[in-house]
Amino acid sequence: MTLLDYIFRISNRVFRPYPFCHSRPDRSLCYRGRYFGLCARCTGMYFAGVLMILTFPLRDELLSPTLSIILGAGLLLPGGIDGTTQMFGNRESNNLLRVATGLLLGVGIVLFAEGILFKVVE
Repeated sequence: MTLLDYIFRISNRVFRPYPFCHSRPDRSLCYRGRYFGLCARCTGMYFAGVLMILTFPLRDELLSPTLSIILGAGLLLPGGIDGTTQMFGNRESNNLLRVATGLLLGVGIVLFAEGILFKVVE
């Protein structure tokens, strides 16, 4: 069993019951016939969010709180547009686009939250 096989097997046990993600197989990443426990957008969002949190010490002082809020809010727009237009049936997205917008959402959420937090602390 490869590492990816193991990750996909564990993800189905851990993430499938997750209440904030629909985990639909047709909108999830697939490897060797196994579907990941989260949808493609949530996978990208959590991956980018965790990376942003882990790299905080490296980017501390790079952005002002105001710029962080503005940039974070701007990065939320593509995911919001993609998800909303798909939800209302205007078009069908694909997993590559879902992962890309999920990555932007993950970065945007963390930047926005950091900016708000540092504004409050100032």
